Amino acid sequence: MSNAYPKLRQLEALPHAEGEKPVVLLRDPSQIGEETLVVSPQLYQLLMLFDGTNSVLDIQTILTRQAGQIVFREQVESLVNHLDKAYFLDNENFRKRRAEVERKFKSQSVRPAHLAGEGYPADESELRDLLGSFYQSVEGAGLPDAQQEKRIRALVAPHIDLRLGGPTYTHAYRRLAESEPSDLFVILGTGHMGVQNCFSVCVKDFETPLGTAEADVEFAECFERTVGPETFGEELSHRNEHTIEFQLLFLQHVLASHKFKIFPVLASFSYADLILPNRKKGACAEQVFKFVQALKAAEASTGRRVCVIASVDLAHVGPLYGDRFTPDPSTIENVKAKDLEMLAFVTEGDSEGFSNFVASELDRRKICGFPCLYTLLHYLQDQEGELLAHSHCQMDATGSFVTYASLVFH
Repeated sequence: MSNAYPKLRQLEALPHAEGEKPVVLLRDPSQIGEETLVVSPQLYQLLMLFDGTNSVLDIQTILTRQAGQIVFREQVESLVNHLDKAYFLDNENFRKRRAEVERKFKSQSVRPAHLAGEGYPADESELRDLLGSFYQSVEGAGLPDAQQEKRIRALVAPHIDLRLGGPTYTHAYRRLAESEPSDLFVILGTGHMGVQNCFSVCVKDFETPLGTAEADVEFAECFERTVGPETFGEELSHRNEHTIEFQLLFLQHVLASHKFKIFPVLASFSYADLILPNRKKGACAEQVFKFVQALKAAEASTGRRVCVIASVDLAHVGPLYGDRFTPDPSTIENVKAKDLEMLAFVTEGDSEGFSNFVASELDRRKICGFPCLYTLLHYLQDQEGELLAHSHCQMDATGSFVTYASLVFH
C-alpha cells in the first residue's frame, strides 16, 4: 500500500463531549481536508504512532501488544485509508490536493468571504444591523459622534467570533469613525495555519456582504521592491483565515461613505522564533525588521495615509487549548491581571518589554496575537497608545476562555 509508513499532518485536536462521552475532534486548520473526524481519546493517543517512522506492521504489532488481543492488519489499513481520504496524512495524495486548491485560489482575483452565512449573516442588511447592535450593547462603545479627531496611526482589535466579542471591537472602531480617515489600512492578521516566512501578503481584493475592499497594488509593488518576493509566496494561508475578514466588516461598516484600500498581511511566529538560536537562528527577527522597513518605504514612496490594524486575541486558557485544569473565576481574574501587565508594555510602545514578558511566562497563556503586536510596536517605534476595552468569553462547557482587547495609537 502507498501509506506503508503513515505520517499524520499537523492537525487541530479539540476536546469535545457527546453527551457525557468525551471525544476529540480532529480537523485541518488549512481546510484543505474539510472533514472533521470524531475519535475517542484512546484512539487519539494511538494516532501518535502515525509519525512516519512506524510501518503499518509496526503499528499493528504495538496495538496488539497494548490491547492484549490481536489487532488485524486490515483494521490498521482501514484507519490509514480513512485518514488518507480526509487528506490528514502527509503524503503525495495530500500534496496533489493542496496544489489543486492553491491553483484555484491563485486564479481568483477576489478573495471570497469565507464565513458569510456561518460566522456572521450573509445578508447585507442583517449584517449591518448586527454590527450596529454591538455599539449599543452593554459592553459596547456607543454610537460614534460626528466629531473629527486627528488621524489614527494604528488600532488593535480582537478577531474572536463576532457573536462573542463583537462589543469589544466597537471601542476601536468608534475611535476610527471619529477620526480623520486614512487612505490605506494595513491589516495584520494572525496566521492560524502558520506562515513559513513569518509574513504572508495577499494582493487580492477581499469580498464581504458589505462590498469589495480593493487591494492597493501600487503599495504592494513598492513594498516588494524593499522586502523581496518571498513574502508574497504563501497566499493560500489567506483562503480561510478569518482574522482579516472580521476587521473588514467593521471597516466597511463605519467607513461606508469613505473610499479606502487595503494591504492584507498574515503574521505567524512566536517569541521563541525571535530569541532561541535553535529555531530560526535570528531569521525571524530579521524578517520583522525587513517587513517594517518595507512598510515605511512603501508608505513614503506612495504618500499613502496609512493606518495599521493589528487583529489579535490574547490569552487562550483551559482544556480546549491543552491545559490540564478546569478554569474557575479566580483563573479568569488572574489571567486578565496578567493581560493588563502585558498590555502596559504595549501601550508604552515597548516591543522588547512585551516580548520579554511573554518569554518570562514561556507563553503559558498562549497569546494568539503575539506576532501582530510585536510587529506593530516595531512599526510605531516607541509611540504610546491607549487601552480602550479588555474582556473575555467562555468558549465551551469546560470553561475554556479567550481574552481580547481594543487599543488605539494616534
